[in-house]
Amino acid sequence: MSKKIIINESQLARLVNVLTESDVRKVRVREIEADLNKNYEAQTVTNRKGGEYFEDAGFIIKADGTMTDGKGLYKYLSMKYDDVGKEFLKQVIRDWADGSIEDGMLSSNVTVDD
Repeated sequence: MSKKIIINESQLARLVNVLTESDVRKVRVREIEADLNKNYEAQTVTNRKGGEYFEDAGFIIKADGTMTDGKGLYKYLSMKYDDVGKEFLKQVIRDWADGSIEDGMLSSNVTVDD
């Protein structure tokens, strides 16, 4: 027994938008993740501030072996991927550094565009 569902044009547009957004997000995450894997290596850096030690994320640039921090990496990637939103790019960097990207999915649901 089959059933038919009748939807109006605005419902169809919203449904298409949700499905397209999910696919676009996965493709963009995989693209940025591949770039990060190819060019960077995540490191844990211990910094001393005011007599206390704090662990921060650091990134080694594979091309020349220099170190950059999260702000520097974000600044560079935001220029390279200027068509994605700030929060999306920050979440991709966080999840990549933590190793929590699975099959193009981020640990937090963030839209591609801000």
